[in-house]
Amino acid sequence: MQGKLIAMETTIRIRRDELTLEFLNKIKILFKNDETIEFVISPISDFGLSKKENPELYENRLNKAIENLENKRNTISLSESEFESLTKDLLNSK
Repeated sequence: MQGKLIAMETTIRIRRDELTLEFLNKIKILFKNDETIEFVISPISDFGLSKKENPELYENRLNKAIENLENKRNTISLSESEFESLTKDLLNSK
């Protein structure tokens, strides 16, 4: 019997100044079972990220996001066809 293949994909939005070695080490822990991971980097709208928060609040927010991913809370899963349909709908609504 073969094991079930589980793939994880996530989007993390951070400020440029938050991209630290500590952050990268947390990413390595989050994807510890994956040999290769992919980073796609692009500028984005602010999404409220420019508000200043102290290191403790930031770490709490980041840890909560990681915990949510690990426990499959506050996540959305779509099949390839569902994703394609959604993106077509969104592109056509503009």
